[in-house]
Formats: sequence, structure tokens, C-alpha cells
Amino acid sequence: MHNGVRSHPYRIDTDNVTELATMSFVFVAVDDGEARRQICSGLEQLGVSFIDVGMGVYEVNQILGGQVRITASTLNNRESAHARLPFGSRDPNNDYMSNIQIADLNCLAATLAVIRWKKLVGFYQDTENEMNTVYSVGGNCLINEDYL
Repeated sequence: MHNGVRSHPYRIDTDNVTELATMSFVFVAVDDGEARRQICSGLEQLGVSFIDVGMGVYEVNQILGGQVRITASTLNNRESAHARLPFGSRDPNNDYMSNIQIADLNCLAATLAVIRWKKLVGFYQDTENEMNTVYSVGGNCLINEDYL
């Protein structure tokens, strides 16, 4: 199941993103807009498909709200996917950065990313062909966008 999965003791950036050129698919999960830009722009230039996940969490009256985002980028939707990716500075109002332990939302992001990938490779039925999905915590809903 984990054939070919290797960890690396360094961060991917513009100097080494070409190491990903041989990958058939990449999952990107970073909490830094500049790192995301370097990785995703590099993958786009290399022609490698990927899924980027992200989240924004906020606290109001000691209750958390927020969103989880899953964006797929393939050769068929590069421009629309690129427009969805947050490359800006870290939002100081994003309470995710305060080290709140939200393993469930991280797990949801990972699970939705793997399901999207399995749809892309034909493992699961894909009647929507959505390339961007946002889960809203408060409304408990999935919003699909950017259909192929």
C-alpha cells in the first residue's frame, strides 16, 4: 500500500521542487502561503497534478468555526485551481495558527483529498467532477465548485 512513499528531512522550495517531477501525483498540505506558492507553481510548471488542502479556523465565544478547503489541480483546470490557492501571508485572525488541536478537521481534509484523488484515477464514481470543495464547520455542508 505504501509503495514508494518516502519522507525527506527538508522542506520543498524553488531550489528543489524539481525533485517532484517524477511523481505521478502530489498532495500539498502547508500552512504558509509562500511555501504553497513555490510548491504549487513548481508542480504546475512540471506538469504534475496535485491536491492542495487548507483550512481557516476562528474562535467566537470559545467555540470554533471555520472551513476546510480541498483544491485539485490537473492539466485540465490549472487556471481555475491556481486562482483558488491562498498564496498570501498568514492571517493573524486564523486561530488555527494558535496551535489549536483540531485533528478531526485535519483528518477530514486528508480524507476528502484522498477521495478526490481516487475519483480522478477512476476508483470512485465521479458524477460532479468538482475540483474545489469547501467544508463549512458551522453549516456542516460541503460546497463543490469548479466543475470539469
